[in-house]
Amino acid sequence: MKTYQKMTLKNIINFANPKSFVASIIPSIFGILMLIKSGYSISLLRSLGLVLSCVFLQSSVNTINDYSDFINGVDSKEDNLKESDNIMFYNCIRPENVRNLGLFFLTIGIVFGLLTLESINYKSIIIGIIGVITVLNYSMGPFPISYLPVGEVFSGIVMGGLIPIGVFSVISEKIDFTIMGYAMPFIIGISLIMMSNNSSDIEKDKKANRNTLAVVMGRKNIRILYKILIIVWFISQSYLVLYFGGYKALIIDLIIFFLKRKFIFRIFTASLLPQDRVRQMMDIGLTNILLNFSYLVIIAISLIGE
Repeated sequence: MKTYQKMTLKNIINFANPKSFVASIIPSIFGILMLIKSGYSISLLRSLGLVLSCVFLQSSVNTINDYSDFINGVDSKEDNLKESDNIMFYNCIRPENVRNLGLFFLTIGIVFGLLTLESINYKSIIIGIIGVITVLNYSMGPFPISYLPVGEVFSGIVMGGLIPIGVFSVISEKIDFTIMGYAMPFIIGISLIMMSNNSSDIEKDKKANRNTLAVVMGRKNIRILYKILIIVWFISQSYLVLYFGGYKALIIDLIIFFLKRKFIFRIFTASLLPQDRVRQMMDIGLTNILLNFSYLVIIAISLIGE
């Protein structure tokens, strides 16, 4: 009989994967800033509740994805992952406990989301339901999203675009799709995180019959698309910085680009090979913080004069 280890606090934190929270925290803060810019008021407590709701929903996705990959035999110790990123192989934890942890994170995320509602707001609830369905079907169900060549697009739109739209709707009780355009740097940045990860997994995903976009296109073509998206990412971020902050903000933004040119060059020339995975994932994650957080700062500064 197999002996399982107890779930520790360290395991719980690793399953949640705080390193990835940039993909939920930044879009949720952006949604709050869009509310304020549109003339709505929101308390610090409610703002915190919205951010935590998004963080716990992302923790749920991360945990359930680890569980599903383990159950389906997708991951292995040879996948060029840190121990903290391949927990179920380095720690003998009962799979059912990992699945239940993912569902627990999901429940907490839903509770925080409901607590932020002042009244029954069907538009926010609909967006919330879409979010929950995405969490549950990303790596589970008959047709998991992560097994299809739409995973990158789906992740970018849902996390980078739908999160700020959902946050905005909680207070405004409106669904404003123009926010999707303003959120383009987040959509592209999050899509690139997924693309970097999936491109490193082409060989093992083929064995698991996982038809990601990288598998369908092949490493040569996905690298071309990766570079094109990086260029579009930089251009969209710079344009929106100019739109919200003016020429002075754009000059500061370009100076930051110049100072970090070696770092940016590194992601542009990434091999997307399995052996370079850890470095590449760290680089694309830090670039999301560099570009998208600076965009948030510009929007926040633009609110001071209003």
